[in-house]
Amino acid sequence: MTIRIDEARVFEIVEARRPSVVLVNAPGGLLRQTKDLMEKVKEKYGVTCILAGDSCFGICDTVDDEVEKLHADLALHIGHNAAVTEVGDHTYLIDAVDDVKFDEVVESAVPILAPYRRVGLVTFSQHLEQLEPVKKALEQRGFEVSVGKGNNLMLKGQIFGCDFSTSYPLREEVDAFAFLGESEFHAVGLALAMGKPTFMLDPYMNEVTDVAKAAEERRKRAILAVYKALDARVFGVITGLKEGQKMLGRSRWISKRLEMNGRKVVQIALRDVTPERLTPHREIEAFVQTACPRISVDGFTFDRPVLSIPQADALVALMEGRDIGDFLERPKWIELTVGLIKK
Repeated sequence: MTIRIDEARVFEIVEARRPSVVLVNAPGGLLRQTKDLMEKVKEKYGVTCILAGDSCFGICDTVDDEVEKLHADLALHIGHNAAVTEVGDHTYLIDAVDDVKFDEVVESAVPILAPYRRVGLVTFSQHLEQLEPVKKALEQRGFEVSVGKGNNLMLKGQIFGCDFSTSYPLREEVDAFAFLGESEFHAVGLALAMGKPTFMLDPYMNEVTDVAKAAEERRKRAILAVYKALDARVFGVITGLKEGQKMLGRSRWISKRLEMNGRKVVQIALRDVTPERLTPHREIEAFVQTACPRISVDGFTFDRPVLSIPQADALVALMEGRDIGDFLERPKWIELTVGLIKK
């Protein structure tokens, strides 16, 4: 069981572009393989490779701006593939595929999924190649299996941690969702957004996990934070500085609605929204951050409410006398910034 970075694609890009300096970024789980790749590029082409050392959790963590700051020629973003191959002006998306098989865990899943004959099949970047084999295996065992269509950003059956739009149209067509992979992060987000029974099929441990309990805990926490924020009079509205998280228009809209409802607003810009970054702002009673919604739903433990965009929508609804409904049940919890996805 190994993760294979698409080296052929990297070599193709380097040979076509002939860069002198390449900036590379990758999630923590792929750093060893990424460093090996950097060494190969250096030895094969004499290219200087620089590893971006900041956190990298998704396609929103690209480093297009840093290319210009470091006088690099292009960036390689490893492990978060999509329906597009390039983002921004300088960044190429490079696939990383996990070759683990799901045969055993599918067998374990069959009796657990038995009450749900119509199953939606979902995964993230590393396991996309396993969608069709697993679909066939489940269909052979009598299940009716649906896989969400791709769109302008994501591939067939793919989800991100904040974007479930490929699977959302299946909600009324399936009884439950099966997520391929060991990422509770993605599986719980899927369960919250779909409002359907969701099971995580972990091929490494051969375990099938019903994520309902974990999802319900996060849902209750998200609702509680909204009601706590309702009492706040001073809000900090945070705009993310990462390239895929610059929701300045959304921040302005939320700030305006809060002010219309009698709240004072302090606008803040941050690259990383952490408890340490918010501690100095003692006069602020609650925050809304329009960067990454997962920070608020299942990220850090903050000492004050820190709401995501869906939570902020629910908060404004309460302030205006409307029902909040199932505010996490939506196809997307965030919109990628206009201009990030270009190609």
